[in-house]
Amino acid sequence: MKKPLAIRIDADLLANVRDCARHDNRTLTNFIETVLRRRVEEMAGQSPELRAVLKKEHTA
Repeated sequence: MKKPLAIRIDADLLANVRDCARHDNRTLTNFIETVLRRRVEEMAGQSPELRAVLKKEHTA
């Protein structure tokens, strides 16, 4: 289930993210979600402690 999220982001960064999303033929939301998912997976791969926490929270 997806949850709405309100964030503040630098205007220049947002413009760049929108351009990247457009380049990937994605919505802004999908692009951000994909980038975040990849980063979380990358961090979990580098940290056994984080991997354990994420696995525990995901199964709860």
